[in-house]
Amino acid sequence: MAGTMRVAAAGLSLSPSSSSPAAPAHRWLQEGLRAALHNLADGRRELRQAFAALEGPADPARRRVAAAALVVFTGIADDDYEDFEAAVATLVAGSGSGSGSGTANRAPADEALPSDAGEALLAEAGALVAGWFTALDDPTLPSRATAIVRSLADEQIDAALRCCAGLAALGYFHARMDLESVLWVELATRPLRRAERVGARLADEAFHMIVQALYQCEAAARATALRLQRSESGAPPLPEIELKLQLLDAQIALGAGLADSGRAALQRAEPLLSPRAPRQASWWHLLRSRLDLLEGRQRQALTHARLALRLGSESHLPERWMGVTVMQEGQVLMAGGEYALALPFFERAGRAASGSQAQFCWCLAHLARALLHFRQDDGGVGGRQGGTDGGREGGAEAGRRELASGLALARQLSWLHFFRACPPVAVAVCALALEHQIEAPFVREVIAARGLQAMRPDLASWPWPVRVLTLGRLRIEVDGQALAFKGKVAKKPLELLLFIVTAGGAEVAASAAAFALWRDLEGDKAMAALTVALHRLRKLLGHEGAVLLELGRLSLNAKRVWVDCLAFEQLADSVAVPAAQALGAPARAAAERALALYTGAFLAGGEDEAWQMTYRARLASKFKRMVVLSAEAAIARGDRSGARALWERALEFDPLAEDLVRLLMRELIDSGEQAAALAAFERCRDAIATGMGAKPSPATLALLAQVAPKVAP
Repeated sequence: MAGTMRVAAAGLSLSPSSSSPAAPAHRWLQEGLRAALHNLADGRRELRQAFAALEGPADPARRRVAAAALVVFTGIADDDYEDFEAAVATLVAGSGSGSGSGTANRAPADEALPSDAGEALLAEAGALVAGWFTALDDPTLPSRATAIVRSLADEQIDAALRCCAGLAALGYFHARMDLESVLWVELATRPLRRAERVGARLADEAFHMIVQALYQCEAAARATALRLQRSESGAPPLPEIELKLQLLDAQIALGAGLADSGRAALQRAEPLLSPRAPRQASWWHLLRSRLDLLEGRQRQALTHARLALRLGSESHLPERWMGVTVMQEGQVLMAGGEYALALPFFERAGRAASGSQAQFCWCLAHLARALLHFRQDDGGVGGRQGGTDGGREGGAEAGRRELASGLALARQLSWLHFFRACPPVAVAVCALALEHQIEAPFVREVIAARGLQAMRPDLASWPWPVRVLTLGRLRIEVDGQALAFKGKVAKKPLELLLFIVTAGGAEVAASAAAFALWRDLEGDKAMAALTVALHRLRKLLGHEGAVLLELGRLSLNAKRVWVDCLAFEQLADSVAVPAAQALGAPARAAAERALALYTGAFLAGGEDEAWQMTYRARLASKFKRMVVLSAEAAIARGDRSGARALWERALEFDPLAEDLVRLLMRELIDSGEQAAALAAFERCRDAIATGMGAKPSPATLALLAQVAPKVAP
């Protein structure tokens, strides 16, 4: 095989010297290029043979051409990645720069790339993919990609080769989420995709890659328009491309939480799967795992996640590009509360990736560690098991540090959809962040963008659309703004709101509300008045769905309306009455949150209706129970000053509570603080005399005698 061998139609010059010992390799390279440019699915075996045979110093230029062809064709087809990383290493080693060195990825002057324009363009495209694979943030890559796109108009180079080079640039711009450049490439490749020399497989791959890039760059309308144009042309995509499009549809639907649409797309894709294409099968199982996770089937989600990882490995997909697949198992484990088991998957993906891609992985790793630390601290938000008292502050402090690091990364990346596959975990992260005032503005943006719902009713810092504050005095906030009540216009609507609250906030009989609030009206007229008041209440709250009326029963919409007293009551009811020593960390945390919510008596100082007085007394009783339980638990663990502070705070709200006064006095007496005990008694005596015109009870006086027997009651 002497003389010159050319792939003339491709515009590639493959001209080894007559003394070259690698003539078979050149033949394989020629055949592989010809086959791949005719049909992207072919020629890979010959290119691998050429790449292997050209190893060594015999013909480095031809080896780089073979490496570039492998990298470009494999990246476009996205199927079998065998020898992909070795080809990338060859291109990086021959580029004259290391990963992320900041120097141009070009060969040294004495080892110039082949002079033929087609070979040069192919080598440039391969170097771009290799550079993007190695370090996406390499500052030399944008100019390389731009130069490639400008070369697409060179009609001296075969249209199929130019199309492949353009798709290499498209892949880079897609990874950078650069919509402007994606649209530029789409326009530049239009005549190439219609060229006679471009085969059906390459044209369809180009169509799929453009549609995918547009979706990922948030240009869904443009992507939909292109697909509509394609469907109207009457030429359906090849089965391999139809599979990719259906998987893309499933990915988008599941990302938006549309389980039905995602399931339908996966069902359409499943018959197109082939054991000879493990890469696409891997993606199908990954998406099926997301669907199962979305619908709460964690066991099945874990099975599909592991199968996706296995099939991805069988396709030789580089670890660096398997981050999403690797992290899926971590996502499933996070959804199941297995934070410690999930963490290594995020760390593995972070170590394999580079640049901003790695930061996404490390963001999840930080957040997983944060949830783990907070769980170990006290079994709080997102946790399923309590920790011990020892190391409580250390666990919380470590959790705050990890939470701050993870959310700072998410904010820098403008990543609102962390833990997208498992919203409850994202909710737990956001709840902790708001409670500890970490990246609060960004977290509120996340909650609003994703429509996340609070996981606990006591999360007062959550950005509820409507917040009703009744403990102490009545305040209502709508979308963060305090409402100003104007005269009698709001009286009946507010009474209706408060009646629903005192009745538990849900499933309140409308007839009972009408009877309580419009006692002077007959049945039909009372119900008509209630209907008017309900309309005005919804208008006052600014959200039509804030108050629901279904089957004759009124309810506050728990997704839109937060009420402090209802949150307090739910927390208080969740705390049982154990022995003091048995008040474990989760119950203690619930009691602490309940006490923090109680900022005064229900509607203190307002006009009293019988139903208001009854509810006020009920809440006060539950508050006192929380105080007693928490104080006894504090004493049991040796925190006597904490117990004293709890009793003193409770007496500020109810100075007539003699039982609490006696507990405080007993603690002060036992601590040798007789003067403080006497002062506590005198405050109680004065409050009883002023408020009731009476004297302290015999039990209180008997305790006083231990402190100052000669003091008159």
